[in-house]
Amino acid sequence: MSAPGPGVDTHEMVLIHRVLRREFGQLPRLLRAAAGDRARSGVIGAHAREMLAFLHTHHSGEDELLFPLLRERGALDPELMDRMDAQHAQVDDAVSAIDAELATWTASADAAAGERMAARIDAMMPALIEHLAEEEQEILPIVSVTLAQSEWDALGRHGMTAIPLTRRLVILGHIIEEADDAERREFMKVLPAPARAAYKLIGHRRFTRETSRIRGLPSPRPDSTPEWSPGAAER
Repeated sequence: MSAPGPGVDTHEMVLIHRVLRREFGQLPRLLRAAAGDRARSGVIGAHAREMLAFLHTHHSGEDELLFPLLRERGALDPELMDRMDAQHAQVDDAVSAIDAELATWTASADAAAGERMAARIDAMMPALIEHLAEEEQEILPIVSVTLAQSEWDALGRHGMTAIPLTRRLVILGHIIEEADDAERREFMKVLPAPARAAYKLIGHRRFTRETSRIRGLPSPRPDSTPEWSPGAAER
């Protein structure tokens, strides 16, 4: 087993948490607004499916690769860990229930099914918000001095490999959407140079186009360019 090392930077998980808060926070409104509109339900259904998978991967990575290490090393209060497990179970139950209806709703835009899924997300959000906040306030500071860098990196690889290759640039856009300049630079540093270049050339534009459709915003101009460059991320 790798020995714990000092100073593991866990801030990338904060960026992941922002995606979950933002996207699940707006999904109930999007589901309800698409009632009876199969063109919109196709767009929103695809996005919801991707976000459900993103949330599931985030939780499964913690369950398999993070929480067992913290328990093994006695780093956290057992009561806190039990609470983390209970929050995961509550959110995962909602995710499973939504996933069971999503494909049918995507094809039909049935208002009643959309309302059921929206209500389930509304009901799970307090547990999700509490869970993410408690992770950031209580768990990540301890993780940073308890895990080895290789152990933390394994959690990141788990999340990345679960994303289809064709979707990674769009998910990258979701992750850095609300990052400030310093956060964006630090996050982009860990990516290979080809990935940074691909995001600048096609990923940012694809992400902006997709999210504009999802959120019902005007389409970006064809010549719009990202606010950062791969070179800037390396400086």
